[in-house]
Amino acid sequence: MSIHILSEETINRIAAGEVVERPVNVAKELIENSIDAGANAITIEIRDGGTTMLRVTDNGCGIDPSDIRRAFHRHATSKIENEQDLMRLFTLGFRGEALSSIAAVAEVEMITKVRSQLTGIRARNDSVSALSDDGDVPLEISEIGAPDGTSVIVRNLFYNVPVRRKFLKSAQTEAGYITDLVEKMALSHPDISFHYRVNGNEKLHTTGSGDLREVVYRIYGREIASGLIPIEISEGELKLTGYLGRPEISRASRSFEIFFVNGRLLRSDVLSKALEEGYRTDLMQHRFPFAILHLTIPAGQIDVNVHPSKMEVRFSDPNRVYSFVDENVHGVLHRIELIPKETLLTAQEEAAAAREEKKQLEEAQKAEQHIEAFEQDRRPAAYSPEVPVSLLREPSDNNDFFEDRREPSKSKLRYEQASLFAETGSPFGVAASGAPERSGSAAENPAGAVHRQLLDQPEHFGADPGEKDDLLFHIVAPEHAREYKIVGQIFDTYWILQFRDKMIMIDQHAAHEKVNFERIMKRLSVKNPEGMPSQMIAPPTVIQLTGREEGAYLQFQNVFADMGYEIEPLGGGTYAIRAVPMELYGNSPEALLRETLEEMIEEKIGGTPSAILYKIASMSCKAAVKGNMSMTREELTALIDELLTLDNPYHCPHGRPTMVILSQKEIERKFKRIV
Repeated sequence: MSIHILSEETINRIAAGEVVERPVNVAKELIENSIDAGANAITIEIRDGGTTMLRVTDNGCGIDPSDIRRAFHRHATSKIENEQDLMRLFTLGFRGEALSSIAAVAEVEMITKVRSQLTGIRARNDSVSALSDDGDVPLEISEIGAPDGTSVIVRNLFYNVPVRRKFLKSAQTEAGYITDLVEKMALSHPDISFHYRVNGNEKLHTTGSGDLREVVYRIYGREIASGLIPIEISEGELKLTGYLGRPEISRASRSFEIFFVNGRLLRSDVLSKALEEGYRTDLMQHRFPFAILHLTIPAGQIDVNVHPSKMEVRFSDPNRVYSFVDENVHGVLHRIELIPKETLLTAQEEAAAAREEKKQLEEAQKAEQHIEAFEQDRRPAAYSPEVPVSLLREPSDNNDFFEDRREPSKSKLRYEQASLFAETGSPFGVAASGAPERSGSAAENPAGAVHRQLLDQPEHFGADPGEKDDLLFHIVAPEHAREYKIVGQIFDTYWILQFRDKMIMIDQHAAHEKVNFERIMKRLSVKNPEGMPSQMIAPPTVIQLTGREEGAYLQFQNVFADMGYEIEPLGGGTYAIRAVPMELYGNSPEALLRETLEEMIEEKIGGTPSAILYKIASMSCKAAVKGNMSMTREELTALIDELLTLDNPYHCPHGRPTMVILSQKEIERKFKRIV
């Protein structure tokens, strides 16, 4: 599709005006352009935090010579034609503002070549400092020899806007922002090979094999990769793929909740809250999950034109998206056994192991032959003994020795691939047998094989051989009740059990607390024709609700009634609380109701609000057997029998583990019986 100028009506509809605030904004726009161009290999290089030099090179479809000047015009794009296209976007970019905005505050050089041309075009603006009156960027254009694709070099960012440059942070900090972006871009498109350098040093190189787990391992290392649970769910036109982190690798902030919608990196309160609710009580308060989730949704059901940064999205039916993510995250988590696997390594030994792992990763990184995206056609056939037979053929006159099998005209289909995982067998729409061969791929790269070998070692995933692939095997299951051997108790709090070649330690207080919690929750969830048991309050508690609180109550008054509340309206926003649920009696009726309504206002969802869950958790905690309290073996056996029947026996209502597990191999390794 040729590049064209958007109409004033469409420009007004977009109403954005891209602002380049720091180098990471430049990197984001250029990388997104490369992805939209259908590239399967992208190189990013920066110096001095991206202020001195920032380069993005790809092997995409390139820009036709007739479109070069128009590409730098404000609101010139090949992604959409009119405002209707905003409702069916399959590309990351669409506003047509990136190049003009960057060229207004930096020296820009572009070298681009389309496949059908013999030579490329070089365009540069480094002799000008501002846009012309008609919005065009004055360019020096010349013909040049170049490979297929596009390379954009941005130098001296903000050289003509010293005030903006003054507010940039240190080069290391700005580089950190770009590093974080590149890592997330690699996670968003595991089928693209990303090569990233900082000040001449190799920072990241992904193979583009389509294996998201491999990308996670390269970026985050063994600790994170060992705690991942795959998720692949499809319900109608909604699809959710990626990885959920086990509760023990949770974080203190939401920075590791990574979401992609139709391939687009973004932030979303709806998705964050749905993800966190999916973990229920598996996380401690003020802890947040690690997750990398790809959501595929029809383009007409989302609006990405919410913010100039294109990092936010609005869903046409947020409640449906919330429920879809919440229910499926919870379902996947609870098909997997979530007992934390502990180690007997000391802090020093763990640090040494981490250093050794980092050393292996660095050596593998150095061993890789970092072929630039635009150099793949020049690579010798004997590059690696593992080169696929399909590539070992004589070069032809049209220079297709290492032919890129993509069709440039179909670059938009990259965002439709996510909807094809059911047909291809891959959650990212890349068939194992039909994917294009890539420069630096694991098949061609010995170092890629090193990474894959590390990934396939069971100990890197906290599992013994044979168990890594059997994620659905549960040690804590009713059918195993008679296999547990009670060894004894230590510190009057923790019970030691043996199950086959595993040692299980159970915290009696946390376990009893969880049993009480689920008893109460089941009673609250049972639909009783006569209503939930209530406790009358004499005299009734009178409460004055604000407009927002009253609106939330009226929206969910049936929920309150089903739970056992009896609330009578007195007029003027005043209500009398005459009865509360039996399980919640003893708490302040007014405080509990206000806290519950506030949760509903903030979450904007139905169901059992977190405030009530926390109150029930506190009640079950008070009723549970404490640490340092003696329990007989018979009492423990009864507790274990009930624990085995719970929906989630692994964590107490506050998110603490009820049990941990150690393998026989780990214990024998500690005693030097094995190495």
